[in-house]
Amino acid sequence: MAVLRERGHDVVFCASPDEYSSRLEGLGFRFIPIEVDRKGTSFTKDFCLLKDLYRIYSKEKPGIIFHNSIKPNIYGALAAKLAGLRCVNTVSGLGYVFLRKGLQYYLVKFLYWLACMFSEKTFFQNKDDLNLFLEKRIISLRKTALVKGSGVNTDLFDPRYCAAVKKDKSSFVFSFIGRVLWDKGVGEFIEASRNIKQLYPQVKVELLGMIDKGNPAAVTKTQIEAWEQEGLLKYRGETDDVRPFICASDCVVLPSYREGTPKALLEASAMEKPIITTDAVGCREVVDDRVSGFVVPVKDPLKLQEAMQRIIELPFEKRLFMGRRGREKILREFSEKVVIETYCRELKL
Repeated sequence: MAVLRERGHDVVFCASPDEYSSRLEGLGFRFIPIEVDRKGTSFTKDFCLLKDLYRIYSKEKPGIIFHNSIKPNIYGALAAKLAGLRCVNTVSGLGYVFLRKGLQYYLVKFLYWLACMFSEKTFFQNKDDLNLFLEKRIISLRKTALVKGSGVNTDLFDPRYCAAVKKDKSSFVFSFIGRVLWDKGVGEFIEASRNIKQLYPQVKVELLGMIDKGNPAAVTKTQIEAWEQEGLLKYRGETDDVRPFICASDCVVLPSYREGTPKALLEASAMEKPIITTDAVGCREVVDDRVSGFVVPVKDPLKLQEAMQRIIELPFEKRLFMGRRGREKILREFSEKVVIETYCRELKL
């Protein structure tokens, strides 16, 4: 959004207030608070969101509105249509609802159809999600565009940062970075790690990320504490800056079932760390198998364990080479500059 401001546009943010709101304001952006019940299914709350967005849009009259995540995409597009304004959506991942087909799946599918009809264009962060929307006739091809994730600031996520971070060279560290959800493959990661630690006692396992209590797939704090008491892993909690944790890792693992484009893997690769992920939507695009890391089948802890063993057994120089190839891929395909230029080109901004 800083790029849009540099091009002469006035940029206003609208979201649920949190610790980042004041940071945006500190950078000179205007912030309008609004309540978004991110995981709830209350029709009343969703209707209030639609009404509030319509009120804000009608007052502000922006030239174009950018939406991201399910509820803003859906209700924001409806509000923009009612206000007679241009909007675009970004599908950054389809998540829990699209993993488990049921009544909610069909409802969200219908609402997304409406949202795509009312938006000028919908950006997708991987080809699988785009093709799914086309296959299900949720959107027409002319209204789609493909971007490689949200983009990575490769100046911020630079391997040179690690020179100032102390690393324990006596052990090999695997890190899981992301929301602690079963759907992100936490169970498979734990099972594979348990076996790895029996074979390689010097290995350390770390878990970094939010315990997403509102998500049906969330791992409980009690379960995490049980794993810690078992001596299986160290839970590092949440952080605003993952760079020190990436630097302290030898390999970052995310065996997710489905993603948009996983930011943690992009950031790890940008910092020249080899990665292990699954052959899942949104994940497979991030890594070149056997070049910048390894790709394993979804929900297969044995294959995950084998990939972790292979990383451990690789010579140090080979791991360095894999990391460098990973950063090359990020610079070429996933950098913030590449993603922003795609948006600007598609929307003629």
